Amino acid sequence: MTRDGDQGWQESVRAWLKALAQVAFLDTPLQGALLLVAIALLSPWSAIGAGLGAAFAILLGRRLFDQSAPEWAAGLGGYDAALVGLAWSGVLARGGGPASLFPLAILACLALRRPVCRLARHWHLPALGLPGLITVWISLFAFTVLKADFWSFDHALAPGMADYAGAIALVATAMATKNFKSAAVAALGAAMVAMFLLAWEADPRSIGNAGLWAFTVAPALFAFPATLLPGCRQGWTAAVTAALTATLIWLAWPHFALLADIPPLMAPLFIGIWVAILTVLGRNRDLFLDPELQHAAQLIAAARNDGGTCVLTGAGISTASGIPDYTSGAWLAPGVPLYQYGFQAFIADRGSRMLYWDACDWFRGHVLKAAPNPAHRALADLERSGLVDVTITQNVDGLHQAAGSSEVIELHGSIHRVHCLLCGTSMDWPADPEWRHKDMFCPQCSGFMKPAVIAFGEDIPAAAWRDAQAAAVCKVFLVAGSQLAVSSAATLTATARANGATCIFVTTGWLAVPVFPGDRVLVYPAERALPVLAAYLGLPMALGKGRS
Repeated sequence: MTRDGDQGWQESVRAWLKALAQVAFLDTPLQGALLLVAIALLSPWSAIGAGLGAAFAILLGRRLFDQSAPEWAAGLGGYDAALVGLAWSGVLARGGGPASLFPLAILACLALRRPVCRLARHWHLPALGLPGLITVWISLFAFTVLKADFWSFDHALAPGMADYAGAIALVATAMATKNFKSAAVAALGAAMVAMFLLAWEADPRSIGNAGLWAFTVAPALFAFPATLLPGCRQGWTAAVTAALTATLIWLAWPHFALLADIPPLMAPLFIGIWVAILTVLGRNRDLFLDPELQHAAQLIAAARNDGGTCVLTGAGISTASGIPDYTSGAWLAPGVPLYQYGFQAFIADRGSRMLYWDACDWFRGHVLKAAPNPAHRALADLERSGLVDVTITQNVDGLHQAAGSSEVIELHGSIHRVHCLLCGTSMDWPADPEWRHKDMFCPQCSGFMKPAVIAFGEDIPAAAWRDAQAAAVCKVFLVAGSQLAVSSAATLTATARANGATCIFVTTGWLAVPVFPGDRVLVYPAERALPVLAAYLGLPMALGKGRS
């Protein structure tokens, strides 16, 4: 049996290796180990510096800098420190007094991480290795002031072709274990740049030129499709944008007088990634970069041939189309007690019947002016692609069908029809508000006619409820725009859970049901989250604004 101390030691080693893997946008201990060996083949002291930097961060990050447990376990807090260690490798190789300042540099990097990450989150951008880059620039400035050498190695042996080949093979292997296609594209891009440099009689192994292909082009082409936007078609556009932007910045950097004495290091890569995020993803970048949304897309994709995905929607999905929340009471006459709109009151009282008809007529007027918004269109696209099997809706507006969804179960009826309470005869709304002058009776059986929406206290039609219960037996249960406060919605969620479904909630408010481990909660409006979710599943984004 593993002792707690042994387990803590093992977790620390895994976090340390993951921190090293993060340097190349990787995330597993094996990938970190392969990357460390690759660095050691080219420069043993660079490997030592990166290893020491990551180790300091793992040991001190949670104790002194309040890193969260997930951040620490993923190695994110050690990524910046590993970059600092790479830069300090020459100082560490020479030893002496300057090398003793290395722990201070790591402490400065760890202290910078929180404010830099906070600023990046404000702009909905990843911090990347910016704290480490800033620390390296500060270190270089300090050594310049002290008139000390920062970069050179004493007794350094230049790596041979076999070392380069081995290092490239190890890095390529590590990247391929993450995403083979992205690794192949990154390798092709790096090779093309290297051949370009050779054609111009430049040595691609030189520090400057290697920085162009190894620290700029290859990671830019790999980062988006493999890590930042995995499985998303926008990932490749962003990757090319980042690679081209970073290359231009790298080539132009020496020609700016203010930057002449500042080494670019990873700056062109980071700037290229930020530019790509801003231009390709725009205002939806916070959703695209949200791991919760990425995981939700993976769950839906995996369920396609294994139980399928059922969607339950509520009023929140239609508010962007200008339709007020049906349960909010915006459609009710002010000062009228709610019970007068109930089903029993409709049956018993002529005045209540007129109130109900008027309220539904007002609501129907808003619905007729509305158009499907991006959330409706995204669900229709997902259904057409086979990623959504059926949509159960609490709404009565018919916007799912207007957007193109065909498998729709309307729990609460439709505002577009009226029906007989006795025989079920359904027909269009009367052309004139006849209900204000007389009761509406069925032409077939003389029963009361009523707008075909469920009133307070009225039962859900048995057929609709039976179909909804059957549809809820699925692999993924996606809830959008509903707080699940209505008993029928909560019951369907419980049915899905009882049959092994994982729940995904898209909501901007509280939920009336518990969230279980493995569930995903996307705290965004449905009209923003669902199109991006569809994009991660390989569909074009149905962006736009609903009518207000």
